[in-house]
Amino acid sequence: MSVECLSEKELKTERSTQYTSAGVHPWWLEDFPEDIENFKSHVKNLAESNKLWAIGETGIDRTYPEYLEQQRELFMWHLELAEKHQLPLVIHNVRAGADFLQVMKERRPTTPWIFHDFRGNEVLMKDFLRLHPQCYFSFGLSLDNSPQVRELLPSVPIQNLFLETDSQKHLDIHDIYLRAAECLHMDIEFLKSQVWLNFKKLARTH
Repeated sequence: MSVECLSEKELKTERSTQYTSAGVHPWWLEDFPEDIENFKSHVKNLAESNKLWAIGETGIDRTYPEYLEQQRELFMWHLELAEKHQLPLVIHNVRAGADFLQVMKERRPTTPWIFHDFRGNEVLMKDFLRLHPQCYFSFGLSLDNSPQVRELLPSVPIQNLFLETDSQKHLDIHDIYLRAAECLHMDIEFLKSQVWLNFKKLARTH
């Protein structure tokens, strides 16, 4: 089973499947500045029509500092929408761990947070889980190209783990599972079963 995050073109048509996530990506503030309010309207419509499994991808990317305040405001809008409809939140986090920790302290979120393509360290991961036990960490291509991620993976609680392709056509999710199982020294079928349990646990939250 997989969750599909809508592209900007798909969002405009309010396309959805059984497991769809929709949000306004922080990069779109630069790429599509004139469309942000329209994108938000489409996300809100999908959420209110019960057509979403999750809200996002949304978040904060500090490699775009000129849009930082707008990113924060946009993320908070997504957070409020996720809380209102009790939907998981799919998060884009680039060098913004402290920002999310602050939000957790101030807002005490009640819905699951899924950190897409997590690149943080073990200390940050544990801080997230301490403040919000319903945090999940997803990994994909980084299992190949990031020694830091491969080192981190065994310390991630397996009940908080997801794997992904990030819609990259050259990746097969089975290959991601193989890489993760090898890194974890774990039977791949056991890994699949556990990730499936994690998915079902989130599905029961809304």
